[in-house]
Formats: sequence, C-alpha cells, structure tokens
Amino acid sequence: MKNDSKNIFWASYADLMTALFIITLTLFVLSYKMFKDKEAGLEDLKQELLLRSDKIAQQEEELDRISSYLISEKNLADSLVKQLENERGRLLVMEEEFRKLKEIEEAISKLDSRYFAYQPQYKRHVLKSDVQFSTGSAIIKQEYHLMLENAGRALKTLMDSLESSLNIKYLLVIEGSASKDNYSRNYELSYERALQLKKLWNRQGVEFDEDKIQVIISGSGTGGIGRVNNNEKLNQRFLIYIIPKVGTIDTVDWEKLKEISSGLNNDEAEEEEDNSFF
Repeated sequence: MKNDSKNIFWASYADLMTALFIITLTLFVLSYKMFKDKEAGLEDLKQELLLRSDKIAQQEEELDRISSYLISEKNLADSLVKQLENERGRLLVMEEEFRKLKEIEEAISKLDSRYFAYQPQYKRHVLKSDVQFSTGSAIIKQEYHLMLENAGRALKTLMDSLESSLNIKYLLVIEGSASKDNYSRNYELSYERALQLKKLWNRQGVEFDEDKIQVIISGSGTGGIGRVNNNEKLNQRFLIYIIPKVGTIDTVDWEKLKEISSGLNNDEAEEEEDNSFF
C-alpha cells in the first residue's frame, strides 16, 4: 500500500515537473520570439530615425543656404537703399544748384538797362550805345570814354552784388565784334577792341574781384550768333557774357531741401493713389 502511494506521488511529481518544463519552455520560446520581434522593430525604428536625421540635416543645410541667400539679398537691398538715398541727396543738391542758378540768371539779366540790353535767347548783354571805330583801328575814340566808363561801373556793381557764398565763381567774357568789310584782320581786330575796352576800364579803376571773377577777352570777328543783318556798322559792338560756375555746394539750405523732398514724397504718394484705381 505504501509502495503504491509512493509510486503515485512520483508519477504525479514527474507529470508536474514535465508540465512546468513545457510551460517554461513555451514561455521561453514566446519571450524569445517577442524579443526578436521587438529587436526587429527597434532596428526598423533606428533606420527610420537615421533617415529622418539625414533628412533633417539636409533641411538644415537648405535653411542655411536660404539664410545666407536672404542675408546677401538684405545686404544688397541695404546697399541699393543707401545708393538711392545718396542719389536722392545728390538730386536735391542739384535742385538747389539749379534754383540758385535761376536766381543768378535773373539777377544777371537786370544789368543796368541804361547801358546794356539783355538778349535772353543768347544769354548775353549788348552795349546799347554804338561805338564806331575807324577802319582797321582798335582805338576807342574819346567821345565814347565816359559812356563806357559808366557802363563798366554798372557792370562792376552788378558783379559785386552776385552770390559768392556758395562756392560760385563767374566767367566775365568781354567779346568784340567787327563789321564785314574787306579788312583781312577782322578777327584779330575784334579781339584788340575788346582788349582796349578792358584797358579803358582798368585805367578808370573798374576792376573785378579776381577771387570771384575770371575775365576773358575774346573776339568773334565777322562771325558769331545774333549779328545785325541790315546794318554792318552796328556789328562793331561789344558783347558781355556773365557765366556762373557752380562748384560743390557745401552750404545748402537744408530746410529748403526738406521741403523739396517732402514735395517729392507727396507727389509719389499721389501717383500711387492714382494708380490704385486701375
């Protein structure tokens, strides 16, 4: 009886151990498979992450290129804006120079009308009174001296009154002209007559500021523009040209420039407003 009990115990025990072994083996196999599946999943995830990392690196490189391009474009835009501002400033200064030249031209045209007639089409003055010379002679007759002296003083008064504070110089051209005749030295003669007028003014103390005015003596002979066609004797005359030379305007009316700039901005705004209707 005791032997039967022992046999049953060990049979049951063996069955239990066998069952536990099978369960353990099954769990091991399942766990092994799960770990392998997990490992494969992790490998796939790793590859995906590597691919994403490469893609992100490429995107970063592309962003760096775009950033560099945008920076270069911004620098270019800043440079263009600066150039436009400089150009705008230059145009405003040119506007100021033009305005000043118009003022000077208006002042020049007001040379004493008792002695000079202004010809706006030629931008010059003509001595009103006829000065007649002997044929082939450059000597100014005594009867014309007083009139020419007064004309010179009137010219000096005008020249002294002209603007000089903005780096503006002047060319004062004294031109002689001759009548058409058979004299062979009319060009030289017209120059000599203009020179005699300058010497007459110098003798009478009519001298011009050398720091402001450059005096040029010239002769057009029987040529030149604006000659009298119906009376050659009237071409024995003196012509006066006053030519302003504007250098760099260092001292400008900046308030005036601001007004000009403001006016330009308003015009641009109105133009944009007009274009918005189309």
